[in-house]
Amino acid sequence: MTTRTPRGIRNHNPGNIRRTSDPWQGLAVPQTDREFFTFKTAIYGIRALARVLINYQDEHKLRTIRQIICRWAPANENDTAAYVASVEKATGFEADRPLDMHKFAHLEPVVKAIIRHENGQQPYTDAEITKALVLAGVEPETPSLQKTRTVKGGQTATAATAGLGMVEAVQQTIDPARDALTGIAPYLDAAKWALLAVTLIGIGVMLWARIDDRRKGLR
Repeated sequence: MTTRTPRGIRNHNPGNIRRTSDPWQGLAVPQTDREFFTFKTAIYGIRALARVLINYQDEHKLRTIRQIICRWAPANENDTAAYVASVEKATGFEADRPLDMHKFAHLEPVVKAIIRHENGQQPYTDAEITKALVLAGVEPETPSLQKTRTVKGGQTATAATAGLGMVEAVQQTIDPARDALTGIAPYLDAAKWALLAVTLIGIGVMLWARIDDRRKGLR
């Protein structure tokens, strides 16, 4: 026995938007369902669902799951309370929390939850949902450039290169000093240790200057 595909999935109208005179983008020709719209592809059907939710907010000031679902699925036709609870659970948003349907992070989970409740399944990929929401005028939030993997990799490489440069500067400064101290060490007596200390301090200052110049990109 095969399971029949839900009506909303068959019609590419997973929100089960009822037929009206609204000239939706992507409507199929002809319209084969007398009650519900049929779209050319699911992308257009999901887009229409998203546009309805956006319109609820912009035109009717409906911003919470409870407000949205009470209009989407009125109690005279549906178990609205169960619908609200279903969307609340699926999205993780409290039923009376104000949402912004112009924000991808709010709109996407609500769209997915409505599709699942209407059809008993949510068969669409994240890519399909995203494409539909972009067509509806809502794009995913772009991550900060400083947080992208490419930039992080570049910062790491730059830091490593700078580190190598500092090591080279240290090496270039220490090697001559070491050789000089090795040469004079046998001839030092106790009275000259103070002079050696002053010399080492001078080397330290010179070394820091070299490192600082490298850090600033100076040659």
